[in-house]
Amino acid sequence: MKVTNVDNMPLRPSMTVRVAPLVTGLFAAAALVWVVRMSVRNRRRAVGGYAGAESPRVTADEGPLDLWEVREPDEVPTDRGRLMPYELGRTPNKRSATQYRRRWSIGSSGGFGSGGIGRTG
Repeated sequence: MKVTNVDNMPLRPSMTVRVAPLVTGLFAAAALVWVVRMSVRNRRRAVGGYAGAESPRVTADEGPLDLWEVREPDEVPTDRGRLMPYELGRTPNKRSATQYRRRWSIGSSGGFGSGGIGRTG
């Protein structure tokens, strides 16, 4: 009987060890493809879904109406002394007399802590 040095033997992985990750990866990819196809199919069959020509269309006169207006807060009453936040409730507001939207201007500061010098004039 011939005895060999085990430390110098080259290790050759079996075929199962080499093929198992490939088969596992292919199975995972196939499972993901199957899940996506089933979810697309279920979404198409969902109640309330429309197919092609039967989907509703919005005409120009039926479309949503966008209203933009500038609002300004009402003045805080100063005749009662100091007010606590719970005494104010919701901040009432009213339509502004001028509908000009305030924009950022050069020389004005940014947000708190942004490093701007602020408005000096």
